[in-house]
Amino acid sequence: MKGMIIGPYWQGFKRSLVTYTRIPLKVDWSDDIKHIPAVCFLPWIGLVVGLLSAWPLWFDWSTSLQALVMLLSAVLLTGGFHEDGLMDSCDGLVGGWNKEQRLSIMKDSRIGSYAALSIWFSLTLKWLLLSELLQVIPDSFLGFVYTLSGWCVVHIVARFIPLVLMNTLDYVTMGQSKASSMIAKLNPSQWLVALAPCLLVGVLAFNLFDLILTFIFAAVLVFLMRLYLRKKIDGFNGDTLGASEQIGEIFVVLCLLVSYS
Repeated sequence: MKGMIIGPYWQGFKRSLVTYTRIPLKVDWSDDIKHIPAVCFLPWIGLVVGLLSAWPLWFDWSTSLQALVMLLSAVLLTGGFHEDGLMDSCDGLVGGWNKEQRLSIMKDSRIGSYAALSIWFSLTLKWLLLSELLQVIPDSFLGFVYTLSGWCVVHIVARFIPLVLMNTLDYVTMGQSKASSMIAKLNPSQWLVALAPCLLVGVLAFNLFDLILTFIFAAVLVFLMRLYLRKKIDGFNGDTLGASEQIGEIFVVLCLLVSYS
């Protein structure tokens, strides 16, 4: 009985881990195997990525080098999955003149000027903010706990944002898309699964007041994203979900820096 309850969650988590990271794991993709939608485990994947990419914190390196290697490790773990979405989105949303042209540009694998600018500013901002964050946190065991939980919550909350967009906007695409098979509307119990790591790790990284403020500002950020995507393409696609995750990472690192400062 216990296995029947836990099994679908474990299957959904494994599918999510294989889809959103480069971690080699054998998964049976048969439709007859009961599983919870893989997307509801996105914040849990963020926890895994945060924990595995935090290994430079164990070494007595400069904060700038620690931040750089942490970012590099996270990119290697995910295969640049979300970064690719950010670049495609900026090329299409900024460079296109209408909905059809924007979606067509996002399908193009070539990198345009807006893509190059977006990834440079995104990675540079994250590196500078993370370097500053590592400097302001005290060098102690408690400081290490704050740093580790903070780095994890960056990846957790950033991956919760695409779920909100996915469930409040219409999916749009041109032709076939790999992302379409992962789109799912979540029910209340699945929302609890997705929200759990945000709260559990969030209370370690923030004090309660700052955590509530972060959630409020995150809601405003998501609202503005929804308005922008409605205006540009009347919905969302896989690339814009990746872009929202990258924006979310920058936003949460900034919130942590303000909180600790």
